[in-house]
Amino acid sequence: MANKLLDASTYLELNLQESGREICLPDKVFEFTPKTYHLFHYISSGKGTLVYGGKTYHLHKGDLFYFAPKANPHYTPDHDDPWSYLWLGFDGANASVFLLMAGLSPENPVIHDEDHRLKEFFDAIYNAYVVKGYFDLYCLGQAYALFGVLCEKGNASKSLSIAEAHINAAKEYIQNNYQFNLSVEDIAHNVGVTSNYLDNIFADHEKSSPKKYLTKVRMENAVLLLKTGVYKINEIGKRCGYQNQLHFSSEFKKYYGVSPRNYLKEGKSV
Repeated sequence: MANKLLDASTYLELNLQESGREICLPDKVFEFTPKTYHLFHYISSGKGTLVYGGKTYHLHKGDLFYFAPKANPHYTPDHDDPWSYLWLGFDGANASVFLLMAGLSPENPVIHDEDHRLKEFFDAIYNAYVVKGYFDLYCLGQAYALFGVLCEKGNASKSLSIAEAHINAAKEYIQNNYQFNLSVEDIAHNVGVTSNYLDNIFADHEKSSPKKYLTKVRMENAVLLLKTGVYKINEIGKRCGYQNQLHFSSEFKKYYGVSPRNYLKEGKSV
């Protein structure tokens, strides 16, 4: 049995949910079950076709493809050269930031790994998971290394505008400081811009606002803390930047439609 302190499925910033490997048969018909977390597939050999977000992708060895939570894609192996792949399910407060830095999204779900640098991380995580039966800190370290290479590839393939760089800096600051009493002015000051400018570029590029992103990060972390079963609701509120429990519960209900207590009772998923 896994030691809770070493179990990488319980970590807040990045946690691992599943890992697997498959050598696909040519005529395999696969029924995908939508997940509540993010999912990578890495093609180690062969070819296949992915239909996702209204687009069709013809993929081969060295390609990584990504599914967002609750996605319902369709993918099939090539008849003459069926693919084999490894997969990794993951979640956590930093997952969306890492994916943004890697340039991966439902609109852009594929990365071509020409030098095959990514395969070693999928192999290492899968092999360690099979031996131990759970994701330990070694697996988590390999996952961070995987994202390091993905972010490097993503940033090499595109140059960010000044506005996008400011948005990324604001998001990173929020991710690292959401547990404190933050204002939009605090975030803007740290990024080195005015609060009006930050509001405007979030509206233009994100169709949102810094305040909404801060709430999103706080709520996602609150759910992760709730699911541990370790903390009282007032403690979770304080860990997510709300000193007043009533304020926290009110914001939580506004965001998820139910109170923190009822969220757990109803067994909701992130």
